[in-house]
Amino acid sequence: MEDLTEVITSAEFHPTHCNTLAYSSSKGSIRLIDLRQSALCDSHSKLFEEQEAPSSRSFFTEIIASISDVKFARDGRYLLSRDYMTLKLWDINMDSGPVTTFQVHEYLRPKVNCCTRGSYYLKF
Repeated sequence: MEDLTEVITSAEFHPTHCNTLAYSSSKGSIRLIDLRQSALCDSHSKLFEEQEAPSSRSFFTEIIASISDVKFARDGRYLLSRDYMTLKLWDINMDSGPVTTFQVHEYLRPKVNCCTRGSYYLKF
């Protein structure tokens, strides 16, 4: 358990291709896997994530980036992910970034920014 750096936070099967599984992680990424290749989640066919500068990463930003849920659209072409501050719509044919991002707790952003500057949060 001490080496645990990332956990699966949500998983969803493709609505029309039962061999395709999308799962999200505590690091803010979504992976698409083909279960015909492997039943383990150790390799993926597609990775969806937004790149962030390593200097701006902190324990608190990792909490905010953690994806709490991921769902396929009915046709299976799009994924909708939910983290603490946003909803992101992803096209599974385009893994360079989300199609669009919706801010959900904009009124909290000033409060979050002040908390990330200090050492208010300890990693246990």
